[in-house]
Amino acid sequence: MPLYDYAAVGKGCPKCRNGFEVVQKLAEPRLKKCPACKAPVERVISAAAVHGKYSTKSDSKLKDLGLTKYVKTSDGSYERTVGGGGPKMIRKPEDD
Repeated sequence: MPLYDYAAVGKGCPKCRNGFEVVQKLAEPRLKKCPACKAPVERVISAAAVHGKYSTKSDSKLKDLGLTKYVKTSDGSYERTVGGGGPKMIRKPEDD
């Protein structure tokens, strides 16, 4: 079963504010509320596990394979550091 990451949409308890993981079946619906405090949560994208010939940390190897790498910045956005696909920056949504 896959492992999904969730985080609070707004304010929440320490568990959901910092993010948490849940093992769920593919057929199960996404969580809408934190199991602890019932605050609204959303599923967040996390890094995929890559194995085999693609499991490298070398930027030059990633570029040679035609892959794109994003690195999280201090403000929570992501900046493309390797490759040419996709946007240069993925900005963190502003809190309401």
